[in-house]
Amino acid sequence: FLVLCLACTSSAMEWWRTALVYQIYPRSFMDSDDDGVGDLKGISSKVDYLKEIGVDAVWLSPIYKSPMADFGYDISNFTDVDPIFGNMDDLKELLDKLKAVGIRVLMDFVPNHSSDEHLWFQKSVKKEEPYTDFYVWKDAIAFINGEPQPPNNWQSVFSGSAWEWNEERNQFYLHQFAIKQPDLNYRNSLVVEEMTKAIEFWLDLGVDGFRVDAAKFLVEEETMGNETKIDPEGPLTYSNMDHSLTTNREETYGIIRQWSELVKEKNKDGKDRVLLLEVYNTAEDIIKYYGGDDAPFQMPFNFFLLEAIRPNMTAKELEANVQGWLNAIPKDKTTNWVVGNHDNRRIPTRAGEEMADAVNMILAMLPGMMVSYNGEELGMKDTFLTYNETVDPSGRLLGPENYQAGSRDPERTPMQWDDSPYAGFSNKKPWLPVNPNYWNLNVKQQNSMINSHLKVFKDLSKLRGSEALLNMTNFEIKAVTEFVLLIKRWSNTERYYLLVNLDNYQVTTNLTEGGTVKIASINSGFNTGDKLASSEITLRPKTAIIFVNDSPS
Repeated sequence: FLVLCLACTSSAMEWWRTALVYQIYPRSFMDSDDDGVGDLKGISSKVDYLKEIGVDAVWLSPIYKSPMADFGYDISNFTDVDPIFGNMDDLKELLDKLKAVGIRVLMDFVPNHSSDEHLWFQKSVKKEEPYTDFYVWKDAIAFINGEPQPPNNWQSVFSGSAWEWNEERNQFYLHQFAIKQPDLNYRNSLVVEEMTKAIEFWLDLGVDGFRVDAAKFLVEEETMGNETKIDPEGPLTYSNMDHSLTTNREETYGIIRQWSELVKEKNKDGKDRVLLLEVYNTAEDIIKYYGGDDAPFQMPFNFFLLEAIRPNMTAKELEANVQGWLNAIPKDKTTNWVVGNHDNRRIPTRAGEEMADAVNMILAMLPGMMVSYNGEELGMKDTFLTYNETVDPSGRLLGPENYQAGSRDPERTPMQWDDSPYAGFSNKKPWLPVNPNYWNLNVKQQNSMINSHLKVFKDLSKLRGSEALLNMTNFEIKAVTEFVLLIKRWSNTERYYLLVNLDNYQVTTNLTEGGTVKIASINSGFNTGDKLASSEITLRPKTAIIFVNDSPS
C-alpha cells in the first residue's frame, strides 16, 4: 500500500491543487431560449446551483463558432462564440456571475484541427498565402482506375482513412478525427502564432485556463511513413495501429511549452491560471505533459481511475491504479482525478447504480484536483438511443448495427432539473432525448430528500474544501481485502477514513480504530453521527462510508 506526505511548498495555496472542477457540456446543461439546445444564458441561470454544490471552477466544453459537425469540436472561428450558445456579451455576463460567487472558468481549447468551413482552410484549399500550408496536405501516392490513393495507411480515430481528397486543390488533407476536421499544420510557425493569439484572447477576456483537447495529436512524423499494425493479421483500424508516428511527437511538447510560457507570463498578475492537457496513453507518455518546475500549472489529465471504474472491480485493482499513478508523477507535481466526461459512459452505467455515491466518495478523498461531469452529482445514467436518434458522428459512422460502440450521445443527454416535461432543461424538444428516468431522478427531487446522491455530493464538496481535510498532509490507500478499499487522510489531530465495499455481498471488517460517520452512501444504512466500533464494521454490498477519528494519535 501507499503512504504519502502531501505537504507542498507555498504554491500549495494555488487554487487548482485541491479544486473541485465541474465540467459543463453546454448543449445539454440548460436551455434559456427554448430552441432545444443549452446555452450560456442557461448556464448563467444556474450559477446559484453551481455555488450550492460547492464547485471551485467550471470547465465549459466548446462554445466556439462551429458548423457543429462534431458538436463544437469543429471550430470555424477560434475567437468567437457560436450563436447557438449566445454571444460574447452572454459569455462576459456568465464570467462575471461566476466570479462574483468565487467560481473560476476553464474553457475547452481545441488546437489539433479546425472546421473545414474555417476561413483558413478555405484559403488553404485555394493556396492563398499565407494559408497555403496551414493544414497538412499531401499528394496522392498513386491513382488506381482514376481514384487517388492516400499517402499512407494512417487511420482516423472516427474510423476509415485519415486522409480526404480535395478536388479543388488536387491533394489529400489529413484529418485524424472527422472528415470535416482538417488537422492544422504545426510545423508552420504561423499556425503556432495564430493559435497562441487565440489562447491570449481568451485569457485577456478573463478565463482562468484551458482544458487542451487531444493534445497528443498536434504534430506528425515528417516523412509520413506507414504506421505499424499491432496485430499484423488484424484489420486496418485505428485500434489496431501503433500511433508513434502521429501522437506524442517531441515537437508537440515544444508547442505546448510555448503556450505554457504565455500562461506563466499572464500568471505574474497573481491569478494562477491553469493548463489541463487531455492525453489518453500510458503513464510513461502522459507524464511528459507535465510542465517544468517553473510551470506547475501545466498538467495532463489522469484518466486511469476512469478506465478502472467498471463492474466487479476489486480493491486491489483500485489500490494498484491509484498507487501506480502517484508513483509515476514527477516529484512535487499535483495530479487530478476524473471518473466521467462527455466521451465516456456514466458511472452508474459502467459500475452499477449502487456505486454512484461510492465512486464520488473515492474521487473526493484522493489528493489533488477532483473533476466531475455535470449530472454525476445526481447519479445520472446513460440514455438508450436508437440509431435514428443518434447524432454523434463517431456513432453514426459505424452504422445501425454497431453505432452503440462508438456513440457518445448516451452520456450527453440533457441535465435533469425537475420532473416537468423535458426535465426542466427546455420547454421544447431537446437536441437529444431526455432519459426517461427524469421524473424520479432530478435536482428538484433530490434537493427535497433527506438522503440523496446530491446531498452526498454537497457534503463531499464541503469536506474537500474544509480546513480539516486541506491540513491533512498524509495519505494512505490499501486493499483491506480483495473487495474492501480503505483510504486514509490524516493530520496530527484528526484522521479521516473512507471504507468502500465493492463486493456483491455484505462484509464485516476489523480496523485498528473506529470513529464517527461523517458521510455515508445512501444505500449504506448509516447516518451522519453514527458511532463505529473498531472491532467490527459491517458494510452492505456496493456501499461506502467516510468516518472521522479525532482521538489523539
